[in-house]
Amino acid sequence: MNSSQNPNSSQPQVRRRQAGGLQAIEVRSPLAVPNQQVDQLIVLFHGYGADMTDLASLSMEIEAEAPGRRVWLFPNGHHEVDLGGHFTGRAWFPLRLAELEAQGVDFTQATPPGLERARDLALKAVDQMREELGLQWSQVVLGGFSQGSMLALELALVTPEPPRALVILSGSLVDEPRLRRELPRRKALRFFQSHGLRDGILNYELAEGLERVLRDSGLDGQLLAFRGAHEIPRDVLAALAQFLKRT
Repeated sequence: MNSSQNPNSSQPQVRRRQAGGLQAIEVRSPLAVPNQQVDQLIVLFHGYGADMTDLASLSMEIEAEAPGRRVWLFPNGHHEVDLGGHFTGRAWFPLRLAELEAQGVDFTQATPPGLERARDLALKAVDQMREELGLQWSQVVLGGFSQGSMLALELALVTPEPPRALVILSGSLVDEPRLRRELPRRKALRFFQSHGLRDGILNYELAEGLERVLRDSGLDGQLLAFRGAHEIPRDVLAALAQFLKRT
């Protein structure tokens, strides 16, 4: 019998499911097994070219360090990406992979085409999960890595009520004029942000620009820099665990 079948298991319960029309992986922490209260829903969106499996293991590492009554959701991007060599990945909106690898991307002055559709799909998925679990938006943490963090921030702008917190892992500044208009409505929203100093995909200066916009708009958080590239190193994961423990 595996952990998804045994309600008394001390292991996380993992299953594939549909959420609002998107495929997803759901991870239920050992403290949030059936017949026990769920206090928090954490939704993490993967980056460009990855899929719903990419970040799922993070939930188990964080639960081991900072256990809570949480359900985690890892949706699958609806856009298929040709990675070459008969390999495919998923994304939330299209990008030109060669351009991304050669010079990075800069969306500072406009919303990328396709982001709004991704936002609408993600909103349906999160709303379905929230209602299933009987949670308010104030009990939902939205986050993601790279392109997924752009989606998380976009989603946080349009939820009926502010989410509990925002997690931005190796993200970037997107449509600064719009953010400066709309983010003040989310004043005091807590955020966790990390970025590698040697990130060649989404450069560090854009992350600094995003932190500045977030803080100027009244959000509560700061950028954690690390000596690395486009990744989530272990020290960032440990800091994220402590952030969620306090959230």
